Amino acid sequence: MVIVAPVVLLGALAALPAHPLHTTLTTVTWHGDRRELEVAVRVFTQDLVDAVTSVPGSPAGSGRSESAACRYAMAAVSLRDAAGATLLVTRCVTERAADVTWIRLAVPVQRREGLRLRNAFLFERFSDQVNIVQSDVAGETHTILFTSGDGPKPLM
Repeated sequence: MVIVAPVVLLGALAALPAHPLHTTLTTVTWHGDRRELEVAVRVFTQDLVDAVTSVPGSPAGSGRSESAACRYAMAAVSLRDAAGATLLVTRCVTERAADVTWIRLAVPVQRREGLRLRNAFLFERFSDQVNIVQSDVAGETHTILFTSGDGPKPLM
C-alpha cells in the first residue's frame, strides 16, 4: 500500500483542470399563458467568469457581474422569428448553485411557429465546446446540439 501525504495529494488535485467537459445545457420552455419563452442556460461558473472577464472593459470585477453575465448570454444566445427578426430579451437573472451558474432569459414571442435558436456559448473559449439545448414548446420536445460554427437551428 502506498501512502500519499495530504499536501502532495492536494497539490496533484490542484494541478488538474477544474472539469474536463466544455459544455452547457440550455432548456427552452414555452409559457403560452404569458406568450413567452424561458431560456435557461447552465454553465460552469468559472468558464462564465473567464469569458466575461476576458472582454475588455468588463464590469465583472466591479460588482455588476450579473449584468455582465446577462450581456454575455444575450450575445451568445439568440432567437429569431419566422421572418428572421431577432427577438429581444426582456428579463435576465442569474443564479449560482455550487460550481454552476444558471442564466435565465425571458423572450416574448407572438408566434411559436418558425422559431430559430442560436447558441454560441463559450465557442470563443474552447475548441471542443458543445452546447446542448432541450426545448419544450407546446408539448413538442426536441434536443438540439450546437458546435462551433453552427448557425441558428429550428427550435421545433
